Amino acid sequence: MTPPNVTTAEAAVPDETRDGAGGEARLLTHTYDGIREYDNPLPGWWTSIFIGTIVFSALYGLYFHVVDWGKTPDATYQVALGDYESKKELRDRAEAANVSEESLKRATEDPKLLAQGEAVFKGKCASCHQQDGSGLIGPNLTDHMQLHGETRMDIYKTIQKGVPGTAMLAWGEQLPQTDILAVAAFVTTLRGKDLPGKAPEGARVGKFE
Repeated sequence: MTPPNVTTAEAAVPDETRDGAGGEARLLTHTYDGIREYDNPLPGWWTSIFIGTIVFSALYGLYFHVVDWGKTPDATYQVALGDYESKKELRDRAEAANVSEESLKRATEDPKLLAQGEAVFKGKCASCHQQDGSGLIGPNLTDHMQLHGETRMDIYKTIQKGVPGTAMLAWGEQLPQTDILAVAAFVTTLRGKDLPGKAPEGARVGKFE
């Protein structure tokens, strides 16, 4: 059936060859519920961008995944991570060389450094050792016992490297060196306060002088 308002001659012309007057969009001859539609082609710029994205994706896949000329962000990250891990031991040795029993003792005489250490302790360590160091998951730090070692340096190394198989994390991988030094110095000042808390653990040691 010929659509309304369309002559038999017009209907005989295929849709794709019928242009509107003055270069307007083509009016198609078919109807849906008495409604006729225009054929509105996509703008040239849109089509060009669409084709460009297809070409770009093909070149991207070729460059990064086929001929392996470039490195993806993940590959770059893995290289950087490997380099970081390979140099970690060297960094740990260099940092440890600047920390000693004497330097930790001197740090306890610096009020500003102790205040920094206390802030770090309450923010990072209190969940296991309580705000006052009396122990919860971790040991009571205020008695005369020490679970790992017996010196200030042992405390520093425990904080820095953690204790495998326990809840004690290696904070040296998360905190800057100044924070590790500060919190280690602060923890040594808790020794001998004998606050009520978790039962004693470890070996008995003397109070730090």
